[in-house]
Amino acid sequence: MAALLVITLLISACAGIPRPMDDAEERLAQAQALEEAQEYQQAADLYLEIAQGLRATPRARVQLEALEILTREDATPAQRDRAGQLLEEIDRGRLEGDEPARLDILSARLALLEDDPRAALERLPEDPRALPDRLARQALEVEALAHAAQEDWIRAVDAWDALGARQPDAERRQQTFERLWALTQERDPDALEALRDRADRAATRGWLDLGYVARTTPPSPRVLEDALDDWRERHQDHPADPVFLERLREQWAAYTRHPDHVAVLLPLTGRFGSSANAILEGIVAAYYDTPREERTTLRVYDTGEQADASWTQYEKAVEAGASLVIGPLERSAVNRFARESSLPVPVLALNRAESRDSYPDNLYQFGLNPEDEAVQAAERAVLDGHHDAVVMVPRTELGDRLHRAFEDRYEALGGLVRDVQFYAPEATDYSDTIIQGLQIRDTRPTHRRRSSDGDRADRGSDEPRYRSDVDVIFLSGGPRQARLIRPQLRYYQAGDLPVIATSHIYSGQPDARADADLNGIVFADIPWLLDQANPRPELRETLSDQLSSTSQQLPRLVALGFDALQVSPMVERLARHRGEYHQGLTGRLHMDEQRRIIRELNWARFIDGEPRVIGIGDGLINPLGDEAW
Repeated sequence: MAALLVITLLISACAGIPRPMDDAEERLAQAQALEEAQEYQQAADLYLEIAQGLRATPRARVQLEALEILTREDATPAQRDRAGQLLEEIDRGRLEGDEPARLDILSARLALLEDDPRAALERLPEDPRALPDRLARQALEVEALAHAAQEDWIRAVDAWDALGARQPDAERRQQTFERLWALTQERDPDALEALRDRADRAATRGWLDLGYVARTTPPSPRVLEDALDDWRERHQDHPADPVFLERLREQWAAYTRHPDHVAVLLPLTGRFGSSANAILEGIVAAYYDTPREERTTLRVYDTGEQADASWTQYEKAVEAGASLVIGPLERSAVNRFARESSLPVPVLALNRAESRDSYPDNLYQFGLNPEDEAVQAAERAVLDGHHDAVVMVPRTELGDRLHRAFEDRYEALGGLVRDVQFYAPEATDYSDTIIQGLQIRDTRPTHRRRSSDGDRADRGSDEPRYRSDVDVIFLSGGPRQARLIRPQLRYYQAGDLPVIATSHIYSGQPDARADADLNGIVFADIPWLLDQANPRPELRETLSDQLSSTSQQLPRLVALGFDALQVSPMVERLARHRGEYHQGLTGRLHMDEQRRIIRELNWARFIDGEPRVIGIGDGLINPLGDEAW
């Protein structure tokens, strides 16, 4: 662009350049060179310096070059401030041809950088698609990002698709479609289905429909191929075909490329026997859920209660030809594996090892890690605008772990834990926990206040009596404790305080009568236990008649076993492609940089004694005090 400016300056008789013409040409070339060398601040400074020596149209054109740099995606706050000033300085009337449209696009880009997507859309030229390709590409990118920032997903996909079609080569076209595809994969299946049905443009419907296929198709290549055939019938000559269809085929092939021989290490006897057998029943259910031709050889080893026994059985399994090992379960045993410098055969542990700087390359960690729930509870609270919390957890080792995980994440996100109350798990009266944690000012229930207290008592009868610097309670405990704590919160007129909890408050067995006391509490849990989120409702119905009575009482562990075998062929791919995930019974599963599987849980609120799925946008406000609950 700077070279074009040089030519323009040379032919403009009214440019009024105080320097010799060759000097202006040389300095513009320097600015362009700095820009190409990614020395953006220096280039912008030089463009602005050159502009000071120019008048009229040449001046406005050089200022546009500076503005282009100052509104880059990685612009600093200072650069954005200077861009705002420059917008006021540029004489729009001096611009010619497509230059006013370019100014509008850069102005819109600045609004987007300042987190004002509405203004960005208002500032764009009226019809970006009618612009020349270079300007159209800039405008469409701003349009796509602005619509996404407003969560207007259909228009965002429209814009990304239009931008991809205007790219000058296959590489940049693919880069654009990758951004579009990422947007579809961040939406849940129900949202994709609804968006697809509302979309007007055929190409946009195709993208959303393919995203829906990717989110809802079970990990079977045969099922995927049928789904892709149907998709192609609906969306012929779509830009996603063939690249994204081939990618899905590769992913699904990897999902079902089971190891030839899987060994399972579980403490089937001893104090962990019930838990281990529930996990094993889940593994066996996954085995029979797999098409016969894709099933692996499965061997089970009882590790008992000794951590060293797990390592001994691992060595036996390797010697017997195992190509992947599921287990061990106990944390001490997982720690034993984590201390090894290397593992000859990949291990998918069913617990989380103690934190270390590094782990063996072949160690993958999966489990129902309760700290993950506390972390997600902290994130949920902040997302819903609650920044001052009281923590109420049992006085146990687990309670302490949950408190620390919640507080660490909550305060990292800008929240503040005002108080922590550890209660006796066996208690039935939690009044001390509530009174101390919430600094209850008047411990009498409203109906027992004396009339002699006067007008002040009457006026305050409907007002909270708890501390004013708290706006959420983080709660953990079993169903019994939660069913007692919630009514006691109401008793002390703290029923309007939002309560967010871990899955421990829900037994996993629907019991509307007993759980009516949990009404309003928001909690995180695995989709397997939430009817509106369960990815395999027919499987749950089938297993309800096949599981042992003990395992029926441990549904989360059954789901863990099922997911462990289902995800085992995918662990290496998930480790290499951390943006990918598997929708399992225990959550949306993806891998972090230490090869730990992270479970993204679903959120639910108790209403009429039943857990009902809610989204992030459904806040925690007034979950306890409203009789509608």
